[in-house]
Amino acid sequence: MYKGDNFRIIDKETFEFRMPEDRPMKILQLTDLHLGFGWMARNLDRKAMEDVTTIVERTKPDLIVLTGDTIFPFFLRTGTVNNKKQAAKFMEFMDMFRIPYALVMGNHDAEIGSKLNREQLGNEFRKGEYSIFAHGPKDIFGAGNYFIHLVKPDDWDAPLPNGYCRSDMALVMLDSNMYGKGWLTSGFDRIHADQTKWCMDRLEWLREYNPDMRAMAFFHMPVKEYKIAYEKMKLGDTSVKFHFGGISEKEDYFGISRYKEDFFEKAQKNGMIKAMFCGHDHLNTISLTYKGIRLTYGMSIDYGGYSGIKKKQTQRGGTVITVDYDGSWDVKPEPLSVVVTPKVRGLKLFTERVQKERAKQRERARARIAELEKEREERKKARKEAAERRNAKIKQFYEDKISKNRHTD
Repeated sequence: MYKGDNFRIIDKETFEFRMPEDRPMKILQLTDLHLGFGWMARNLDRKAMEDVTTIVERTKPDLIVLTGDTIFPFFLRTGTVNNKKQAAKFMEFMDMFRIPYALVMGNHDAEIGSKLNREQLGNEFRKGEYSIFAHGPKDIFGAGNYFIHLVKPDDWDAPLPNGYCRSDMALVMLDSNMYGKGWLTSGFDRIHADQTKWCMDRLEWLREYNPDMRAMAFFHMPVKEYKIAYEKMKLGDTSVKFHFGGISEKEDYFGISRYKEDFFEKAQKNGMIKAMFCGHDHLNTISLTYKGIRLTYGMSIDYGGYSGIKKKQTQRGGTVITVDYDGSWDVKPEPLSVVVTPKVRGLKLFTERVQKERAKQRERARARIAELEKEREERKKARKEAAERRNAKIKQFYEDKISKNRHTD
């Protein structure tokens, strides 16, 4: 678990993160990496990690938020169901950037038949040097329901009567779970009613100490309002505001739950959550505002989760969220390549140029990964040597003490 000076654990479901000095905080959302770390996924994993490296190096975030399906323990695609090993290798990769990263789970991270269930996997996700994860309350659905309060530097050492520092923005991390009745064919699950109640009750309690506090919610599978808002916009409803992106899943598909859920309705009534971010549908990248809440699909990374997706490019990237001291915020896509329509004149020539640029990106990413791996090994060596020196001092101390006692006797 991350232990930086700008971070602290308040309780089992709350963390505080100190914002940078004299500038807005930058958050990078990454989603659906689908890293396999099995014999069938080596080439695709290499591409995915190169792309993550390119985005992280380009955006230089203060915090990374991963919204699920980070690993993919699906044997027919990756050659392994060992999500314990996958989690360890994923964190080893992410720790190289030396940037804290918070996680929620998707429907595949602890896929049916994998080595670890969601609770066990959550324990593994807490072992990263820079990882941030909490199971959250034990009496509600899900593994990974927790809050991260963003705190201004001036408020870092001035706790309120509730024991927390003043925060104008909370990041609400929620587990949208896996499948409705526990098996694949039962359909996608959702944020359950008890999770929603816990979240809204907690927001109301926080509002008592800061009426101006706002929040953003991060989860894997979209709530139904993503689809409702998109369909209203298509029919010309001007109450829905379009920001960027599109719906590229076949036949405008949305991977929403068929089970009853009311997270958006409760959030809209509560009024504190101003934005929601999800993943899950790898080809959807749209960002809309509906009923006062910004709904954004994060750009995905996946090379192996969908058949044929390794040949697609326009959906691949990250999403950058900036949060200022007064709680104001902005959202922008960070695509890996330029997004164009097939009807653009000179598309063939343009595509060739994009492919050349992507090849250069990969070359730079590979070189950077090699540098990061070298730095990681140097840090390991330095820690090992420091531990050996410390143990030698302790050993010498006790040897001297024993020798002194013998002379005294």
